[in-house]
Amino acid sequence: MNYDDFLELVKTRRSFRRFKSDPVPEDILKKVLEAARHPPSAGNSQPWEFVVVQDPATKKNITKSITSGYKTLREADPTMYWAVAVQPHLSTAPVLIIVCGDRRLEATYPAHLGGEILLRQSLAISIYTLQLAAASFGLATAWGTMQTESRERQIRQLLGIPDVYTVDHIVPLGYPDEEKEKSDAALRPVRERASFRRELDEIVHYERYNMEKFRSDEKVNEFIWSKTVTRIHRGT
Repeated sequence: MNYDDFLELVKTRRSFRRFKSDPVPEDILKKVLEAARHPPSAGNSQPWEFVVVQDPATKKNITKSITSGYKTLREADPTMYWAVAVQPHLSTAPVLIIVCGDRRLEATYPAHLGGEILLRQSLAISIYTLQLAAASFGLATAWGTMQTESRERQIRQLLGIPDVYTVDHIVPLGYPDEEKEKSDAALRPVRERASFRRELDEIVHYERYNMEKFRSDEKVNEFIWSKTVTRIHRGT
C-alpha cells in the first residue's frame, strides 16, 4: 500500500452508531482479528484477548448491562452530548468484539511506571489497528467503553471472563447504515464535527515548543464546545 492509499484509509475511518443487519463474513472477521494481534505493545506483552459475540440474546444482555444506570450518568454529567454514545446501539451490530487485557502482564512493565496505563495503551493500539482493518473491508466500528467497574464486572460474569482480565472496550462491527445515520437529527452535529482535524502546522513544533502556537484556556474551551462531539450546545 502506498502512502496516499494509507492516508485515505485513516481519513475515511470513522465511528458509526447505526449498523445494517447484514452478517460479517467469517473470513473477513478473522482477517480483522488477525490484524489486531500484530501492533506493538509495551514490553511486547501482547495483553489482548478477544471475545467475539454474535448471538442476538447475548448482545442484548451486554447492551442492557452497559446502559444500566444511564440516568445516573446523565445527571452526573448534564452537559455531555449523550447522543454520541454508541452503547445503547451495541446490540444492533452483527458482531461485538469484547477486548480483554490480562492484568498479570503488567509484571512486564517497569516498576516505576503505571502498569495499568501501559496495559491500556497497548490495548488501545490493538483496537485502532482492528478498526483500520475493518475500514479496509468497508466495515464500520466504534469505541464502546464500560464507564464503571460495576458494568465491567457484569460483562465478565455474563461472558465468563476471568477476573484477571480488564474488559477494556467493546467494539461493534458491521456494515454501516448510512441512511439511518443521516436521518437521525441528533447525530447531525456529530457528523459535521467528526471529520474535523487541526492543521498540521498548529500541532507540530521543531526542536522546542513554539509558544506562539500555545492555546489559551479560553481557546481550548472554545475548541471543546465548537469542535468535539461530546460537548455540543443544545439546539446546535
